[in-house]
Amino acid sequence: MFGVLTARRGLSALLLALVATTLFGLIGCGGKEEVDPYVYDSLRRVIKGDTLSVNFLFEIDAPKFEYVRGDVGMIRDGNLLEFLVAKDLEDTYPNLAGTLLGVKKTFTPQPTHLVLKRIKRNGVIEADSLPTPQGYVLPKLLRSGQVDLETPGAPLPDLGWKTKDIKNARAVYLPENEGDDLKAVQSGIENFVYVPKHDLPEDKAANPGPEDYAWYAVFPNAALEIVNLDPGADWMLHLLKDQDYPLVGSFSLVSLVDEYSQRKIEHPGLGHVVGTMQINWFKFANSFIQGTPK
Repeated sequence: MFGVLTARRGLSALLLALVATTLFGLIGCGGKEEVDPYVYDSLRRVIKGDTLSVNFLFEIDAPKFEYVRGDVGMIRDGNLLEFLVAKDLEDTYPNLAGTLLGVKKTFTPQPTHLVLKRIKRNGVIEADSLPTPQGYVLPKLLRSGQVDLETPGAPLPDLGWKTKDIKNARAVYLPENEGDDLKAVQSGIENFVYVPKHDLPEDKAANPGPEDYAWYAVFPNAALEIVNLDPGADWMLHLLKDQDYPLVGSFSLVSLVDEYSQRKIEHPGLGHVVGTMQINWFKFANSFIQGTPK
């Protein structure tokens, strides 16, 4: 009798163990498997919108950057330009080689760009939920239909500083009447520089801050200060300068200096500063960059 009871107890314990194992298995099967929110694809397909992803999260191979300054990097894939944004990217981008980048495709501010959110190296996530930089600016890309390619050409680099040169420039480049639209001309500028403003007071000139710098178009006989510059265009001018590209596009004279005593001063690295100009748009690769804020 004792042997029978012992056998029954053993069988009951075995059944209870089987039931518990089955229930545990069912509970485990009912749990959701964690899904990676980042969809892997090539940069080109992500840029062109050929791939769908919830919340626009994608994973791409770390690209080769065309140019990086501050928090913004430019990537060029053939004739496509794309911008990737990450905090302190200028300092950290060399360490991204060989990694997989989790990025968020972002639509504001324009143009559409990628924001770095995750870094994966050799299959291991080494950084996640990266913060988005604040206050970054991007160059504004224009479609060919948004620029006037029929804008007439003009020899802007021939501008001089003497009285007869200024009278001629006033007739050719400035509006006839006050309040008229600025005249636009197409031209090319080989030499442009980013330096402290030529007319700073002595105390500022001795210790200029970031707000005391300006771009200048420097010609053989005269120079023009570039004004009304879009912040994204400023970023692009640094790219052109650092990579030794010319500045080619549409420009408008804004003002000319009337006082001969001011024009005859030769400023180091600039020569005779005779007025101001704005950049309406300029070319880079197969793209057009907006030069002034709209």
